Amino acid sequence: MTAALALNARVRMTGFVTKALFLRGRTTNELEASLGYAKGRLDGGYWLLFLEQTPTPADFEFMGYSQMSGGVPLGHLNSSGGLTAEQSLRAGGFDMTRLKQKIIREVFRISGPERLAKVIPLDPAQGPTPYPPGGGIPQWRIVEPGLLFWVAEQVAPGSAYFGRYV
Repeated sequence: MTAALALNARVRMTGFVTKALFLRGRTTNELEASLGYAKGRLDGGYWLLFLEQTPTPADFEFMGYSQMSGGVPLGHLNSSGGLTAEQSLRAGGFDMTRLKQKIIREVFRISGPERLAKVIPLDPAQGPTPYPPGGGIPQWRIVEPGLLFWVAEQVAPGSAYFGRYV
């Protein structure tokens, strides 16, 4: 997947996103702890991608906060098979379309510090792959067929992104 990434490229991606403001100024080690990557996962650096289009309700799932690995309380490897944040909301009888429309309108942005962003390790084989609980930043999962992202920066090992949010 990362072989196709290049600075300033536009790529269609799925997977977890958060707000850019939680990523800016944090070293790779700090990001690992915040996002819920295993220690050493970002030792090779990472790509920073910014979402280019506003998601629709069908484009994403709620995943709670990063201390919920895989969006599941107690983690995605929880042997009790816990529900994701999205599944819990559905089970609770929430009107998902209405709730997602509210989040799109009030929370999601595609510019500025509140814009949605994605971190992808430069070396997909670098470091261990378990996902421990993170630092508790909001997260959502972009689902198939994916949305358009702009590859904004290649962040070197041990460094932090201090660029603009554009």
